[in-house]
Amino acid sequence: MRRLLFLFVLFLVSNASFGKALQAKFSWCSFYSPENGPYVETYLEVTGQSCHFTKAASGKFVASIEVTQVFYLGDSIKAFNKYNLLSPETDDTNRLVFDFTDQQRVSLANGNYIIELTIRDKNNPTAKPYVLKDKLKVDYYPTIVALSDIELLTEYIANTNPSKLNKNGFDLYPQVSNFFDKNQNSLKFYAEVYNTSAVLNNDAYLLSYRIETHESHQVLDSYSKIYRQTARPVNVIMSDLDITDLNSGNYDLMLEVRNRNNEVLASRSLFFQRSHVPVISSDSSYKAIEGTFVASINNRDSLYEYIKCLWPIASTAENNFAENRLLASDIRQLQQFIYDFWVKRNPSNPFLAWMEYKKQVDLVNSEFSAGKKKGYNTERGRVFLMYGAPNQISKQYNEPASYPYEIWQYYKLKDMADRKFVFYSRQLASNDFELLHSDAKGEVININWKVELRKRTETLNDFDKVNPNNNYQNQSDQLFQNPR
Repeated sequence: MRRLLFLFVLFLVSNASFGKALQAKFSWCSFYSPENGPYVETYLEVTGQSCHFTKAASGKFVASIEVTQVFYLGDSIKAFNKYNLLSPETDDTNRLVFDFTDQQRVSLANGNYIIELTIRDKNNPTAKPYVLKDKLKVDYYPTIVALSDIELLTEYIANTNPSKLNKNGFDLYPQVSNFFDKNQNSLKFYAEVYNTSAVLNNDAYLLSYRIETHESHQVLDSYSKIYRQTARPVNVIMSDLDITDLNSGNYDLMLEVRNRNNEVLASRSLFFQRSHVPVISSDSSYKAIEGTFVASINNRDSLYEYIKCLWPIASTAENNFAENRLLASDIRQLQQFIYDFWVKRNPSNPFLAWMEYKKQVDLVNSEFSAGKKKGYNTERGRVFLMYGAPNQISKQYNEPASYPYEIWQYYKLKDMADRKFVFYSRQLASNDFELLHSDAKGEVININWKVELRKRTETLNDFDKVNPNNNYQNQSDQLFQNPR
C-alpha cells in the first residue's frame, strides 16, 4: 500500500522567436472518499513572467494557458480534461511578480494509469506544445487502513463552504514544488487516514510523522510527533513545521499509522529538498575557542584534512558548507567549524568525541588507503566510519572467475538487523574496493551483483539476469546468506 508522491518541475520550452520559455510546475496526489471512491488531484503552477500576455476586453493584460490531461488505463482513456487557465489580469506586463495556480479533481477507479499532460501558451501559437507522460497508481480498498498522498501547502484556512480547494472543512492552497529555499521557513502538509474505524473496530491508534535525512535515514527528533487518534472512516493530519533551523539537504517527510501492538498498518513518504546554508559567524560573534582542542591546530593543511575526513558522518548541509565555503576560509573559521561540529555531537566533551573518531580515521587510512586516495575517501572506509567495524568480514580475493570481493556483515545496524555489504575491486591489484550491493537502508541496492562479480570472465549482456551462467567455485551467494 505504500506509494510515493510524484512531484517534479517542468521546464516547458516555447518557440525562441518570442524570446520566452513557458515555465511551470506540476504534481498530483491521490485521495479516497468513503462515499465516492478514490480520486486524484492535480496541481499546476505557471510562472507569470514566462507567459505571453495580451490585452483583454477590460483593457488589462491576461495570459491564457491551454491544459490537456489524459488518464490511460492500458489502451483505454479513463478520464480526459481540457481547459484554459487564465492568469490574473495585470496593468503592467513589465512588472510580473506573480505565479498562478490551478487544481483539478478526477475520479479514478483503482488501477495503474499513465497520466499525459499537454500544456501550451495560447498567446504564442507558433510554440510547440509540451507533452509529459508518467505513471500513476491508485490503490485504495475499504477493508485496509491506508494513507493518502502527502499534499504540501502554502496555506490552509478553515472554511465550511464547498469548493475544489476545500477538504474536510479547510481550504487547502497547494505548494506544487517540493523545494524549500532559504526564505521558506514553514513546511505545511495535509494527509488523510482511511478505514481505521472499520478495520480496528473503532479502537484508538497512533499516528506519527517525522523528518529524516534522505540518504542515511537519520531521524530528526525535533521534527517528530506522535498522536493518539480516535478511529474514524477518515482522519485528517495537518501540520505546520517550523524549518527555520533545517539546513540544506535532501529529506523525507514520513507518516505512519500503528495499532496498539505497535504494528505499522500504513505508511507514506514525501521527498523534499531544503536550501539553507548556515552563515559563518563574524569574528565578533565567534564562540570562544581559546583553550579548546582546536586552538592548538594552527596548520591550514591539517585543518583541511581534519574537515575532509568528516564527510562520512557529516550531514549533507555540513558537507555542502565545507566544500563550498571553507576553501576560502581563514584558520579561525576552520577551527570554528571543527569545534562546532564536535560540540553538536558531544556537548560535554567534544575533544573526546574527536579523538575517538580520529582513531577510527587513522585505522581506515591504514587499512583502506589506495595510492594517493585516503582510506576515509574509499567506500570501505566510509562504511566503517559511518557504522563502525563489521561483526564479520568474508574476503575472497582468488576465486577463479570473480573479481576480488569482500562481504561485510553487521548483526545490528541502527534499527536494522543482519545487514550485509558487498565490496569488489575491478582492478585486481588495487586496494580501492567499490560498494557493489547492500541490503541496508539508504545504501546501494544492486539485484545483479552476483552477475557483476563474474564479469571478469563472463560476457553477460542480459540486464535482467541476477545469477551468473556458471556458479562453479563461486561462493558469493553462500557467503552473503551466511558470512564466515
